[in-house]
Amino acid sequence: MTEAFRLKDRTSRPPYDAVHLKGLLGSRFEGSRLNRLHHQEEDHLLWPFQEHCPVGYFPNNHPKPGIRGDWQGEFMGTWLDAAILSAWNADDATLREKVDGMVKSWLATQDADGYLGTYDEVDRWKSWDIWVQAHDIIGLLSYYRLTGDPAILDSAVKIADRVLKDFGPGKRAVRETGPHVGMASSAFLEPLIWLYWETGKQEYLQFGRWLVDEDWEAENGPQIVSTILKGKGVAECGNSKGIEMLIDFAGLLELYRATGEERYFKTVEMAWQDIVEHHLYITGSASTGEYFPKDYVLRNDGMLHIGETCVSMGWMYLNLSLGRLTGDGKYYDMAEQTLYNHLLAAQSPDGKYWLYYMGLRDSKRYRWHTDPECCPSRGVRAIAQLPTHAYQLTQRGVDVNFYDSSEANLTLADGTWLKLSMETDYPYDGRVRLTIDIEKPVEFPLRLRLPGWCSNSTLAVNNQSISAPTIEQGYLSLLRTWKAGDVIELVFDMPVRAAVDTLGNSGRVAITRGPLVFAADQAYLPKKLQIDEVTMLLDQSAPAGSIRVVRDEKTNSVHLFVPRLNSTPENVTELWREKERYKTLTGPAARREKAELELVPFLEAGNLDPRNTREGIQPNTEPVTHITFQVWLPFLFQD
Repeated sequence: MTEAFRLKDRTSRPPYDAVHLKGLLGSRFEGSRLNRLHHQEEDHLLWPFQEHCPVGYFPNNHPKPGIRGDWQGEFMGTWLDAAILSAWNADDATLREKVDGMVKSWLATQDADGYLGTYDEVDRWKSWDIWVQAHDIIGLLSYYRLTGDPAILDSAVKIADRVLKDFGPGKRAVRETGPHVGMASSAFLEPLIWLYWETGKQEYLQFGRWLVDEDWEAENGPQIVSTILKGKGVAECGNSKGIEMLIDFAGLLELYRATGEERYFKTVEMAWQDIVEHHLYITGSASTGEYFPKDYVLRNDGMLHIGETCVSMGWMYLNLSLGRLTGDGKYYDMAEQTLYNHLLAAQSPDGKYWLYYMGLRDSKRYRWHTDPECCPSRGVRAIAQLPTHAYQLTQRGVDVNFYDSSEANLTLADGTWLKLSMETDYPYDGRVRLTIDIEKPVEFPLRLRLPGWCSNSTLAVNNQSISAPTIEQGYLSLLRTWKAGDVIELVFDMPVRAAVDTLGNSGRVAITRGPLVFAADQAYLPKKLQIDEVTMLLDQSAPAGSIRVVRDEKTNSVHLFVPRLNSTPENVTELWREKERYKTLTGPAARREKAELELVPFLEAGNLDPRNTREGIQPNTEPVTHITFQVWLPFLFQD
């Protein structure tokens, strides 16, 4: 077999069991493993394959009560990938046993022709069918990498071959199957290229080229590459559906790795820039009602279905792929912004529940079941991938991408064993201490990501200050001969900042510190005071200068205290924005009960609300019945 071509990434992931997170990220990883993955009901993942789905959205005809759509088959592959990564990392025999049993039951439903899907033969290729096949391959390849069982790889190959039997040059068009102008079915691209690397089968690469160059670009196709390269942006691609497009961009990156075709990378790069400039919330998510809206339309209210967790995961996933490919810290900056704000806020602190949507002015509606929701399984998959991205291997050395108390047992490119031990209270504190243990003195570059939000930092090695460290691609780069016992001390200044949105949220600011966005939470206000009745008082010369930073022992995090005054409707001129529920205070406010407003990290906001948990199967369209928190807050300058 001829080895398939593959561009070499700037960095590579260490083995799944090499890095163990012990801080905030570690606690969320463990909560996800123990409280969600362990307790996932097999039936909720296996029934679509065993009983099959009707085509389309037929809630009255579904074989399971409460199920609203026929995309259910995606959950098995996504859950499997997350469970395998988590079990491997934690050496979790119980979870491994659960995975083994579920895979056995799942593969028992695979047809003799290779089809592993959720539809009767008469209904194939009419809805989410290829989308499901894509997620099948993702899960099976993860399982194959864990077990090395050739029968598992063979099952994945049979799935791909069955799709290629009906689709491709001179056959059926992928764009005409599935929803969202074929963008859902195009999720098949990424795992197909993975199979190309595993098998060297040229027909997989040829299919990928045909899909992007011909099928996408047909008159009734999504025209992703041509639209982006013309500078039109993601809101004008296909039907602008968020998670499907982000997955397609990830697939396009894999096609770039497999071909070296620069226009594929250029498309993703331009789309990335468009999202950053026009579509990204300060909390690192995107989408309104699951779609990319027009440029700069960043609404806050949860009733508008803001910040789908799938989109948060997809955006983070794309940035991690770009980071590995290029070695550029700006992509990990974006991933960090999403991770510490919108993603962790969507996950309950114990790791059991997930949100589907979450606005910047909203209340939380946690739910357990994956049916009928895609977001919990994708959120769990994002959490499961964290250990393999915290530290990564370069051609000669190591990159540190995320800061969390942790241990990493790594093998350098020359075969040298290296252990890195990190002590830190990041993201609540900017101090990081990294201790090195290594089998022999070796010269290699160690790069420490300098977060994009940080304007001042100090660095020392073995108590010797490094006044002008080399900065390379957003990293502090240290090239030296490292020996056992070396200690690196890094301190990021974390001043409180008041962020101004120059295109919206007039008369309001968002408060940030380090990578964290903060929010006002109803639970921390006096009982009779509502969030809309509070105005922050800021210093005109130094807007955040009067904000106090306090360690909160109950949550083991940091809270902020801002001078505030209360406003009453009869004293305030209200400016209402079209289709928005919040008000902007434009007139003088009544000054009563001058006190402080306690702000909490966005990932904590709403967690004390007793109404934030839903049991059983819940529709994602459930109404927002009350407001618990908000990020953008009205302010006045103090006299």
